[in-house]
Amino acid sequence: MVGLALAGGGARGAYQMGVYLALKKCHIKIDGFVGTSIGAFNAAMLASNRDKELLKFWQNVSVAALLGLSDELITELKEDKLDYGLIKEGFSNFKQILTNKGLSTEKMQNLLKNLNIPATLYKSKKEFGLVTVRFPDFKPLYLFKKDIPPERLNDYILASCYLPIFKMEKIIDNNYYLDGGFYDNVPANALLNRGYTKVYAVDLKAIGIKRPYLDKKRVVEIKPSRKLGSILNFDLKKINDNIKLGYYDALKCIKKLDGYRYIFKVRGNWYYKWLLRNVSKNTLEEMQKFFRTKDNKRLVIRALEYVMMQENFDYFEIYSPYKVIRKLQNRKKYGVYRFINQL
Repeated sequence: MVGLALAGGGARGAYQMGVYLALKKCHIKIDGFVGTSIGAFNAAMLASNRDKELLKFWQNVSVAALLGLSDELITELKEDKLDYGLIKEGFSNFKQILTNKGLSTEKMQNLLKNLNIPATLYKSKKEFGLVTVRFPDFKPLYLFKKDIPPERLNDYILASCYLPIFKMEKIIDNNYYLDGGFYDNVPANALLNRGYTKVYAVDLKAIGIKRPYLDKKRVVEIKPSRKLGSILNFDLKKINDNIKLGYYDALKCIKKLDGYRYIFKVRGNWYYKWLLRNVSKNTLEEMQKFFRTKDNKRLVIRALEYVMMQENFDYFEIYSPYKVIRKLQNRKKYGVYRFINQL
């Protein structure tokens, strides 16, 4: 059996949509899904065979509508973009939050109600699980579809997403719950314990506790190769870029493509040795020292990526090393450019 474990990470969850699309593109059948926080929501939709609907959700999501914050605050709530107006706006919002003792979850509850996930999830043959933490005894709970009554599914998804910024309310069985990331933010072990032979684990590099995998050999970890932005950055351009990033990062992992900062078609070591045949000894030694490697393949790819970043190459493409070299040659005559000119 093959499983997909989805980490928590707020707006970064869009990345997981892209990963799933890549798995589907590669004809990899997923038998079971498990998630923490936003990963639990994604997992429930995917296990319900509602991937197209989930994609539309991410392409149109409004965090202001979900969390009750002003559109202005959410629009400006991006990395390295904080000014007096934003602070003033944020203070106004959070003062109201404190007065109400936390953000209301009413709009999130309405979203889950309108999606009516139980109607499709419990008809699906695919397994679904989530992680949450009971409060105040901090007891972690790994729950699967068979453990959750359909009428309580929305409550458990909400419990898995319950950050301390929300108004503390007793959700299930007269208990409080906290975000599953407080115990296990990348819950691959939940599927490993159930005998899955391979688990694709999508780590969003968000705040939370990451448990060591019980069997690393059975886990294929997929991580973002570039920054995904704030967990509250629901800017639609960023969301769509993160979906594409998840897609290409996953393709690279699944097909074992070459590259570090970009993606290249696979070529053997002999190919890179052949590319270096006309490079002068002095230039070669200079580049080996600069990139701290004597491995031919690593050296050429690192050099190409270094210049590709300078030239603002698009990440969302699978490149031929030969075509990139041809495109970059004779642009400049110094440094790494000189090395590429000799390839």
